[in-house]
Amino acid sequence: MGQFTSPIDRRRLLQGFGALFLASACCPTPVSGGAEARVAPRPPAPSTGPLVPDAPENVGMSFARLQDAFARLERRVNDEAFPGFAALVARHGKIVAEHAYGRKVRGGGEPVTLDTLFDLESMTKVVSTAISALVLVDQGKLRLDDPVVKYLSAFKGEGKERVTVRDMLRYSSGLPLDNRIYDGKPDEIWRKMAATPLEYPPGTKVEYSDLTYRLLGKLVEVASGTTLDVVARDHVWRPLGMVDTTYNPPPALKPRIAATGPTERRSTLVRGAVQDDLDFLLGGVCGCDGAFSTVKDVAAFCQMVLGGGTYAGKRILAPELAAEMVANQTPFVDAGKTDMSPLMNLMSTPKGFGWELFAPRFSNGGLRLSPGSYGKAGGAGTYMWVDPSRQLIAVLLTNHGLPQPFDERGWNRLLDETGCGEFFDGVVGAVTDGA
Repeated sequence: MGQFTSPIDRRRLLQGFGALFLASACCPTPVSGGAEARVAPRPPAPSTGPLVPDAPENVGMSFARLQDAFARLERRVNDEAFPGFAALVARHGKIVAEHAYGRKVRGGGEPVTLDTLFDLESMTKVVSTAISALVLVDQGKLRLDDPVVKYLSAFKGEGKERVTVRDMLRYSSGLPLDNRIYDGKPDEIWRKMAATPLEYPPGTKVEYSDLTYRLLGKLVEVASGTTLDVVARDHVWRPLGMVDTTYNPPPALKPRIAATGPTERRSTLVRGAVQDDLDFLLGGVCGCDGAFSTVKDVAAFCQMVLGGGTYAGKRILAPELAAEMVANQTPFVDAGKTDMSPLMNLMSTPKGFGWELFAPRFSNGGLRLSPGSYGKAGGAGTYMWVDPSRQLIAVLLTNHGLPQPFDERGWNRLLDETGCGEFFDGVVGAVTDGA
């Protein structure tokens, strides 16, 4: 497998040292002549500029420890836990490490590279659906407390008139995880999904729900007057320079795509199509799954959110909405009582708008992130986490594929085999400045 390694280019990462040395030589730091009170400097505001490469030591991180975090992922690939991965770490707006390893297709010879596209699965909920809904709120086309039935006329039934856009965004709509309706044409399936009865009063608990986000994606389309992929592309991805992020990648991109699959309903290799069977049946553009992206594009999205809704001079979202997106929107949920297993962490712990919020026992982000950290996992083995206290971003995309069957044991196996918690713990452990 050694021939598939894309090692970190230490020379590139250390380029910043030369410039730093010259700046120090030209502008030496003045030495104080006597004892005086010193005030600890405030941490810098999160960067809103484009992510640029720099040496990890320049932003308080250890190159050797980052290498170790990547090496642990490589060992999992070598042990055939999954075919390949791409990963990226950024801090204070600087890309300090990026690495790709393994194969795009299990048993094949095409190496994963940093521009490989991965099936994001449920990360779509954040990078497409939730952000698109908030963009519409920012534009005045949607309100958080609008009832869902205002936009989806088929969304009727006992108590459903009380379900709001806010409830959908925070996974508290009252709807179940899913209902896996495959019978009928797409229009019939959408009507049946909208008619699904509530399982609990909205706004009283968290129940992670693909069904909720499928319907939220459809609501975005009604409110915007266009399709979800167009809203995300025109108002989020293109302005951020996320040129490799898309639904339904065209055939020309297939050589760059990491394969997943097979699935319960498709026995052949899945490459370039969403792995979730229901979303595939519905055309691939859905609110819960379907987006494909690269590590660099996902990192740019994370930096935009960390930067308060602005990135590289492009305002995507008002600062107050960006802050709301990652705040605890479910204060009625006690993480101490719901963070009881890896699956319960996903299903029932406090949430933001689309984002998972760090809970320290069973988070897929490991054990060492700061309180207030936020992230999102995708069921095929993709992860992103942001630690705002440390201004730290880490993205791990694998082509593990959806576990079959996708149940509690399958979810546990996915997290264990991809080593996501170990990776994010390693990234946090690479911080050397005490943050």
